[in-house]
Amino acid sequence: MIRTWLRILPLLLLIGSGILLLEGLPILTEPVIEGMGLPFGTLIVWVGISMFPCSILIGIRLIRNPTSQVYRFYKQAFFVFTLLGVAWGGVSYMLAGNWAYTFSNGETFRGSERAFNIFLIYTAFIISITLLTFVIFGIHHLINNQKHKR
Repeated sequence: MIRTWLRILPLLLLIGSGILLLEGLPILTEPVIEGMGLPFGTLIVWVGISMFPCSILIGIRLIRNPTSQVYRFYKQAFFVFTLLGVAWGGVSYMLAGNWAYTFSNGETFRGSERAFNIFLIYTAFIISITLLTFVIFGIHHLINNQKHKR
């Protein structure tokens, strides 16, 4: 029972963060801890970006318990993507210089337009590489199933 909940939890967190972001609630701009300056919205996005590859890693049996070298590769890839998602908050903080991830045209790299571009690329990379690998996994799995049925 607990194992089932642990497998479902990342998916629930992913869906919950997506719903909260789509709703655009005013709480998203409120700080989690008053003096820290970390808005709820940032925390929710961080959870969502981390849980996207984690939900695949934990939720799909063939990836969680690989039966071949190819499925081991998928497991390792989604593990790395999960680590990139977990690191996203810290990396983004280093790029922006604040937890709200606001950028300006400062003279230093931190918080600059160049740092913003790296922030966007890093964010898009985590999401797109996870999605692309998941689609490739799905196609690979369908092809394997078709071969075994013949």
